[in-house]
Amino acid sequence: MVSPFSPARALALNAMLLAPWFLCGIIGFLPMLRGGSVDFRNMYTAGYMVRSGHGHEIYNSSAQTRFQNELVSYADIPLPFIRPAFETLLFAPFSFLPFYPAYCAFYAFNLACLTLCFRLLRPYMANLARVASYLPAAMFLFLPINVALASGQDSIILLTLLAGALACIEKDREYLAGVLVACGLFKFQLVIPIAVLFLVWRRWKFSAAFGGTAALLAAISIWIAGITESAHYFKSMVQLSYTFHVSPRFPLPIGKTANLHGALNAFLGGSPLVLPLTIAASAVAMIFFATRQPRGGNALVVAIPASCLVSYYLIAYDMSILIVPIAVILSRLTACNRKTYRYWSLQLITAALLFVFPVCVTLSDLQFWTVSLPLLAFAFAIALCQTHDCS
Repeated sequence: MVSPFSPARALALNAMLLAPWFLCGIIGFLPMLRGGSVDFRNMYTAGYMVRSGHGHEIYNSSAQTRFQNELVSYADIPLPFIRPAFETLLFAPFSFLPFYPAYCAFYAFNLACLTLCFRLLRPYMANLARVASYLPAAMFLFLPINVALASGQDSIILLTLLAGALACIEKDREYLAGVLVACGLFKFQLVIPIAVLFLVWRRWKFSAAFGGTAALLAAISIWIAGITESAHYFKSMVQLSYTFHVSPRFPLPIGKTANLHGALNAFLGGSPLVLPLTIAASAVAMIFFATRQPRGGNALVVAIPASCLVSYYLIAYDMSILIVPIAVILSRLTACNRKTYRYWSLQLITAALLFVFPVCVTLSDLQFWTVSLPLLAFAFAIALCQTHDCS
């Protein structure tokens, strides 16, 4: 007699599926980790600086270099900290540990966030579970999630916040959803387009909560860094938009940006027209998405890929948040009749292609900007039929 399928067995199977994949990610980043050059370096150091009373220097290149060299490893130039200052409060507790134990602790924290994210998204992956019990967990084999984990990035936190926001919207708690999305403003290039779309769609509860929380976080950031450094940070982010440099010696990797900006930069070969054409193309895309009127949680399912597409830059780990619309769409399609559901094949193909394409690019000679092509197709495919709900 076959024993019933229990939650404990499901957890064990999920761990067996994901653990080797996550281990491969750590092995791939091991040289960078040994050299102390993983992305966790700058956030860990900024957290330490704030905790030790140097919050007014977190955007100072010389201070960043000094503290990173003392706390982590020697480097000629610092790994710039380009987040709003409020995020340092998250990393300050990790700074009580030496760098490598702190990295391990943050890795464990990200795994806990992924577990919470899985629980939040599980109701929207029920149809996948009916097809095969391992499919919901398989969604987290998405390559950008592994890159974010291994590099010590904060993208997993944003993914969890967006998964929580989706659950809140579905339960008609849009105020809380707005708060959760605003808490993701440490990656403002991804969150602000989402907020703009919700405002245009006249989701007033969400927008009011988002605006209030954003104002509070801005006040906290100014309190931490001071008015002078906060103004310097704002100017540097504006300057980034047309110099393509985080600092004079730290160029922005546009070729690794998987969005409209990266695609146009590749097609035009770094022409001065890249920026104006990116702005124009992004505006056209946003107008198209704004003309849709998605209901309920569909609004976030449409807004997430739209924000990725028009964001100023989208590195591999930033794409982690795309697992929310990918998982929701794939689960939805398994319960729909392909003969009556418009664009069924288009949505299935683009979702599946976007899921596997980052791996294909990594294993080939293609540049990462090419991922913008399936992202473009996926974003428009789900926006074309966003009012359908077969879950």
